[in-house]
Amino acid sequence: MQLKLIPLQKVVRVGDKVPIRSKFEFEEDNNILWSGVRLVTSPPCKRDFLIAQKEIFSNGYFEAGEYIREKAITLKKNVVPTIKKRDLIYNLELILRKPNPINEDEDLLIKRKEELDIRPQKTALQKSPNPISFSISGLNVELKKDIFKPGETIKLSYSSEELDEIEVRLLQKANLICHCAQYGRSCQQVEELPPAIAGKYKTRITTKEGNALLKVPEVAEPSHNYLWEPSEKEHWDLKLGDYTQWSLLITAHKKPEFGKEKIEFELPITISSKPITEKREGSDLFAGSKPDAFSLFEGVTPRFEKRFELIGVEFAGETQKKVNIYKVKIKNISEQDLEGATIKLSGLQEGLFETAPHLIGFKDWNKGEVKEVEYRIKQNISALVSIIEDNSHRPVRTQKPV
Repeated sequence: MQLKLIPLQKVVRVGDKVPIRSKFEFEEDNNILWSGVRLVTSPPCKRDFLIAQKEIFSNGYFEAGEYIREKAITLKKNVVPTIKKRDLIYNLELILRKPNPINEDEDLLIKRKEELDIRPQKTALQKSPNPISFSISGLNVELKKDIFKPGETIKLSYSSEELDEIEVRLLQKANLICHCAQYGRSCQQVEELPPAIAGKYKTRITTKEGNALLKVPEVAEPSHNYLWEPSEKEHWDLKLGDYTQWSLLITAHKKPEFGKEKIEFELPITISSKPITEKREGSDLFAGSKPDAFSLFEGVTPRFEKRFELIGVEFAGETQKKVNIYKVKIKNISEQDLEGATIKLSGLQEGLFETAPHLIGFKDWNKGEVKEVEYRIKQNISALVSIIEDNSHRPVRTQKPV
């Protein structure tokens, strides 16, 4: 058995769809319990946080052969971007779970992994720059604005008749935010970091007025406060985030005749990001033409696209364990022989609730050929739903009353 995971884009942005292509090669007939693609990250405790996942195959039986599927995971807008300097890295994982022939209580798990780079959204900074004017203990300081870009010079004007010396430091405070049921809000795995000094200005005051000039580093990390929380209620104790805060720490000493008082305070500022122009990375390993990642995954093809005909659904009785058996016949009425075809069957109860699915995979499905498959279910159902997919087409859904 061979599995391959190919991200069709290795660099994406928050809010994007992440298209992937998966390839399964079964050398012999196989039963599987589940297969899908997951987006995970590992916080400092190294316990995987599941950010999102998409099913590829449900529980089912597959003939030996090759099965290729394209799916997409949608990144919600609260996903924290990749921050490599604090080891916040994401991986796409292709998972296949199957029965263990040696120990039925422990499933076999096959996994393939690829790193994914998630960038922030391309959105303009919503905050407008504001001037800052502040006075304390005879020291007056003024900034014409409080938002700066990497590489820009910050000009802080000051005036005083009582001070002997002034020092201005550009500080960055940044760290991860990580909460979980095991470690709670005060996770000891996240080390408390002191502010980093990104720039410094120090001088003795010889005139009543002056200017402190500090250059924002070209590689300065933009100000941000990201926080991801899962939408599922049972996982509300999970939180993952990251923040970067910038400030100017101003320290001044008075002249001896005015006392020995030390003045120290911080002015918060914002570092915005520079516009970024980039090319999307992708790969095209199976097909001759490049796939359109944003049109492949918009849903299931409606049944009026006549490629299959649901010939009939027959109730074939029930087993001794009161399990209902339905036999379904479906014909390939397209003009093509299909490879890696799957039929996913489920039932409808009262026209609303869908029962557990079962999937059957065929190596080949020739044009004009009729496939007969079984669906077993304990509950009473009013209709059977089938979703048919192969190595080169979007899924087709059919539904028939029973």
